[in-house]
Order: sequence, then structure tokens, then C-alpha cells
Amino acid sequence: MIKRQAFEGIPYMRAKLPGPMSKTQLFNFLKDRVTYKHDPKGIELVHTPQSFFEDNYHGKKAHGDCDDFTALSIAALKAQGIAEGRIDVALTGRSKRVPRHIYLRVDDQPFDLTNDQIGEERQYPYIQTIPLKLL
Repeated sequence: MIKRQAFEGIPYMRAKLPGPMSKTQLFNFLKDRVTYKHDPKGIELVHTPQSFFEDNYHGKKAHGDCDDFTALSIAALKAQGIAEGRIDVALTGRSKRVPRHIYLRVDDQPFDLTNDQIGEERQYPYIQTIPLKLL
């Protein structure tokens, strides 16, 4: 679902991004505009970038959790033409059966909007990376 929501949002992000940016500039641009908000209990939401910014379930623009940030990041990276074909999705957690967090790795560098800076990565006992094109 994340890949579908992300790819639906590429045209929206092309229209909304201010122009060509490096990977770090894009991370900082997005990071300055998002706020972490847990999904409602018992509901797993995945916003498209458009719904994330304009018609958000939480009633507050740009509020969401790690899967929303991941869909947004994929759409923005693709809209910018950054790391074409070099994007992996990382699932992390305490065990393989129960992943707790999702984010991107771009050219083997963490791109996780729940962290303060590009390249930061929280350590979990379990991590699995999946090439975006396989999702």
C-alpha cells in the first residue's frame, strides 16, 4: 500500500516542491514540514502525499507516522529524480514477526523523517531492507 500511495503522489510532489534539490536539501525541506502523529488505535493509515498535506485524517496538515513519512519520501525522491532505482525500504523492530518502524535507505544512507538529520538511524535488533521496485 505504501508504494501505491507514494507513486500516486509523485505528480502532486512535482507541483509542490520548489525546484531541484540535493538529497540532503530534500530531507531538510520535508523534515521542516512534517509532524509525527500516531495512527488512531486499531487503525493503520497510509496517506498519499496529497491527503497528508491537504485532507489529513487527523485534521491537521502534515501530521502522520512513519509509513506516511515513507510514502511522502518516496514520492518526493521520485519527483526530484533522486536515487532512481537506489531506494530501499527498511523494516525494523524487535523481531522479524513484528516490525515496528519503516523508513527509506537511499544510496545506503538512512532517509528517515522521524530522525533529526539525514543519515541518522535508530538501532533495532531486527532490520530488513527491500528494494523499492520489489514492493
